[in-house]
Amino acid sequence: MDHQHTEHHHHHDKAPKNYWLGASLVLAFLAIGGYFLWQYWPTLMINTIKWQREINGQLSDLIYDAKDHNGAIYSLAGLSFLYGVFHSLGPGHGKMIVTTYLATNPAKVKASLIMTVVSAFLQAFVAIALVSMLLAFFNSSMREINSAADRFITLSFVAMLLLGVIVAYRALKQAWQLIKQQKHHHAHSHSHDCGCGHKHFANADEINQATSMREYLAIIASIGIRPCTGAVLVLLFANMVDMYWIGVVSAILMAIGTAITTSTIAIMTLSGKKLVTKYLSASDDHQPSFTPLAFKLLGGILLIVLGTILLNSQSYGMSPVL
Repeated sequence: MDHQHTEHHHHHDKAPKNYWLGASLVLAFLAIGGYFLWQYWPTLMINTIKWQREINGQLSDLIYDAKDHNGAIYSLAGLSFLYGVFHSLGPGHGKMIVTTYLATNPAKVKASLIMTVVSAFLQAFVAIALVSMLLAFFNSSMREINSAADRFITLSFVAMLLLGVIVAYRALKQAWQLIKQQKHHHAHSHSHDCGCGHKHFANADEINQATSMREYLAIIASIGIRPCTGAVLVLLFANMVDMYWIGVVSAILMAIGTAITTSTIAIMTLSGKKLVTKYLSASDDHQPSFTPLAFKLLGGILLIVLGTILLNSQSYGMSPVL
């Protein structure tokens, strides 16, 4: 019995070292990546905006052509869908929120896919509702509508920053609760399968289950509250040629394309996270809850940093896409 306890204690001491080594490497990689992102963000945004202007010109030309040629409607539909697909591959706060959260928080595939799809469609519906309301009730000009959309964009970046604060706070709170729980059970050093009837360690899923749904809703709101810039554009041009319904259909097709891309990114993120967490948690069966909590704290910090970067970018007149 003493030999088994000594062996268990030795394994228990060795495991955290392996964990912290892996966690330190991940942190170092993210720190280097964050530095380069901070340095090259303006250049990246300028190139993205340049591409966006080119495709926006093509969309506006097709809308004008659609008034006289029905064939242009199908070309507009196809380009709108492709716009949603490829536009969402560029830098933007929606993908940053999704990838950062999914990479650092316990999440299931089905719930994650629902979150990305709903977020994409909510962006389009916010754009449709905003433009429709400003045109119908206030007869607003294009400049006024763009100004209103910019205010929503700023609000979405603030929401992203606040989401990071909430995620980080909950991670610290859950970690503190777990530490107190382990101290409470340290008096009798039982194994997790000793059969004494006590639950010695909280399950990671149980710790996060209570808050994950609220966090999903917060993510959907922080992404969806920002109207899709491409959708706003096609709605304005479609209104100018008295074919507003084409703008609505185009905006929805953009949302479909965006949902496909972001869902694919979400699946890739979850697959990559599964490999990393498997390595980090394989070293110790007796501390299953610290790995997801450490990642969750990291995710909250990243969202705060990214939200700050986006707010600063917008203040310099560089409005990130999507």
